[in-house]
Amino acid sequence: MSDLFLALPASRSVIAELSASVPANPFATLGYFESRRQTGWTSWVLVQGNTSGEVTCGCGAFMKRKGLNRKLEIPSLPALPDDTSFWVDLRAFCRRHYVTKLELGTFGSPPGVRIPAVGGCPLAAKSGFGWARIHGSDQCGRRSRHCMHRTRCEWILDLDLDIDAQIDRRHKAHIKKARRAGVVVKRGWSIEAVSAHRAMIGNSMERRRARGEEVPSVGPSGEFVALLQSGAGELYQAVSSGEVLSSGLVLRSPNAAYFHTRGTSPEGMAIGASHIVVHSIMTQLKAEGMRTFNIGGADEGSGLERFKKRFGASPAHTESATCYLGPLWAQDANRAVELLRSDWRLLLRSLPRRVSSRSLR
Repeated sequence: MSDLFLALPASRSVIAELSASVPANPFATLGYFESRRQTGWTSWVLVQGNTSGEVTCGCGAFMKRKGLNRKLEIPSLPALPDDTSFWVDLRAFCRRHYVTKLELGTFGSPPGVRIPAVGGCPLAAKSGFGWARIHGSDQCGRRSRHCMHRTRCEWILDLDLDIDAQIDRRHKAHIKKARRAGVVVKRGWSIEAVSAHRAMIGNSMERRRARGEEVPSVGPSGEFVALLQSGAGELYQAVSSGEVLSSGLVLRSPNAAYFHTRGTSPEGMAIGASHIVVHSIMTQLKAEGMRTFNIGGADEGSGLERFKKRFGASPAHTESATCYLGPLWAQDANRAVELLRSDWRLLLRSLPRRVSSRSLR
């Protein structure tokens, strides 16, 4: 039977059907869709089925104009069969809606999700995309559109198992140390707690940056506020003497949870605050009947990977891609703006040699 692709405006009833079909995906809940609406995104539900009316998979897609781009995000791709027409239909959807940037994510996706690659380029000839893999040049050396593709690994805790039996002895020692120091973990949805959450993330990003890792910027407050107000997420914060030492934001679905963001202060690192936060979340989720807790991704061989593995988590390998679909002049303009924001010296070096820094003064 031939595939049937539908792009449905995200009404409450459509989202509810999607959530019921993927109860382990926190990126397919009414609360999560509401959080995206609150932050200015137009929401769609993409459904793949067959002519007999059977739905084979579905996911949320979120569209927003940002500067020169009209961006479409799919944060959590579904498991797709190799011969699906989903990619061709998605390309047609992007054309109809003048999408210039497409982000394909696998946050909370089933293990093994793959984005098609033909001739070294994700979503290339087979699916009708025809984009270059890296930095705007195709296999023939011609200038082309930009598509960045990466493999990634998330770590998943099976909450049906004995939690304490899975935790490494070193992590258990850190948890005991935090308890002896009087650290308690508070759970809540308070908007006032968002500033402390962002501060803790900033601390963790700074440590990773100091180790030479590339790290993202801390998300805007509005995103965290929307996740809490919509009921999509909840905060767990380790507190001692009234001071927040570690903070984690968790997204929920009917039978699973996802670690959205977390961070810990230097003082919290010294007494095991991050360890007791994760342990408290695991314990609470298990008590509430959650089946799995996805504690997020980590680069291979990193300290973050070791941290997650020592809680007894199992790896789930997936892929992601960011693809540029717009005209090349707009791609160059966007790249220049990004460089100007992050490093204006790098922007000057990237200009043609005949343009000197003197001529720009």
